[in-house]
Amino acid sequence: MERCTERAFKRDGHKTLLIDDKRAARLIGRKLTQRWALSRARSFRPDFVFLGKCHGLDLETVATILTGKPNAMWYHDPQWYKSTYRPDIAHIIAVGKLTQTFFVSGFDAEWKALGLPAKFLPSAADRDIKPVPPRKAYHSDVSFIGTGYDTSRAQFLLKVAKKYDLKVWGKGWEEWRKPLRWSGRAVEGKNFAAVCSSSNISLGINPSRARGGSTYTSDRTWMVILAGGFYLGHGTPGLTEMLREGDHCAWYKDIDSCLEKISYYLEKPEQRERIRREGQVFVRQYHTFDQRIHNLLSGEEFHNPLS
Repeated sequence: MERCTERAFKRDGHKTLLIDDKRAARLIGRKLTQRWALSRARSFRPDFVFLGKCHGLDLETVATILTGKPNAMWYHDPQWYKSTYRPDIAHIIAVGKLTQTFFVSGFDAEWKALGLPAKFLPSAADRDIKPVPPRKAYHSDVSFIGTGYDTSRAQFLLKVAKKYDLKVWGKGWEEWRKPLRWSGRAVEGKNFAAVCSSSNISLGINPSRARGGSTYTSDRTWMVILAGGFYLGHGTPGLTEMLREGDHCAWYKDIDSCLEKISYYLEKPEQRERIRREGQVFVRQYHTFDQRIHNLLSGEEFHNPLS
């Protein structure tokens, strides 16, 4: 997220400095990382500070870097708002309270209730993502790209796999390797695009922890559509107002409606291709990191282009 945002800032005409505090803490230790980050920030003299998770920085370091400068933070895992007992989430909350604007890609009311200056800003995709020619090795009627940390996702996919040609990509699916035709590996870059461009349907499944989120979706939604995927995802009330059924993607409500939608769209290849193309155009116009720069700099809430 940080590197994609930095590239978008540069395309918008800004000079940037990216401080990878997590990597620095791993290489030189946490204590030296504070001195290094402060020195780099002083030398660069930023007019604006954009924050990621800051796991390698102490609160005092973050506060010093932010002093007197406009700033914003953008958190892409908002479904963890209930886990304040976890040290990593507690740190994010503490850092977020230092910021002028704490953007989250969902559950903004819940984060605001924790005392943060939370505003909704959807996740986004890198505009450099593009479809690639379909490849036989990546073909399936239905594909899913994601990690296997959530057993509810596995149970959902097992029901899909009983009826349709499904292939799963990502880490952590060892337990369900055979029934899910697990590839055994993650896919990135052109390989990610090859899966999306080669599959008839690219499935989106929110983790159980995100249940109840009206507007939440991960960056993978936008990435799949930009990469040439016909996206079939969980249609929450907020998301169905951001992407239109039949124009940009397709939505399901539960496993039964998901199976029905798969059956319907597998028999409608021309309709799939039209939606696939229109979805790419729409996401490229409104949902890349480049379109989020104005919000990050101004602190303004997201405006839905379809409203």
